[in-house]
Amino acid sequence: MDNLLNPVTDTAEAAEAEKEEAATVPAKFKDVKTLVKAYSELEAEFTRRSTRLKELEKENKTAAPSDGAEGQSSRQSEERLIEAALQSERVKEAVIKEYLKTVSEPKSVPLVTGGGGVAAPRVAPRTVKEAGFLAQEFLK
Repeated sequence: MDNLLNPVTDTAEAAEAEKEEAATVPAKFKDVKTLVKAYSELEAEFTRRSTRLKELEKENKTAAPSDGAEGQSSRQSEERLIEAALQSERVKEAVIKEYLKTVSEPKSVPLVTGGGGVAAPRVAPRTVKEAGFLAQEFLK
């Protein structure tokens, strides 16, 4: 009954409450209802993405073999390849030919070009004794 007797007060209080709520709502949203709606949509999207992420992680765990198993299957396939290659004379000849080609390639030392030869540093005797020693070595 109080509401019927005093309608102006209730309307003023409701307007004041809305102003307080509007002050806490970011400017991006018109009112609290749009904020709540956006939050609900965001929460639903987050849940969908979390579910999808868990599914992908589960698929990744089941699809990726461990390194040991992968290395072992790789070795087995290499063994099968070697076995098949040894049975084919044509493959053997091609492998040997390629090997001999790489081994027989000349491995030359690069030459110094565009100038004179490289000279050894000059050894000059410092004393008469060293000069005599060098002369004896030269005459031998």
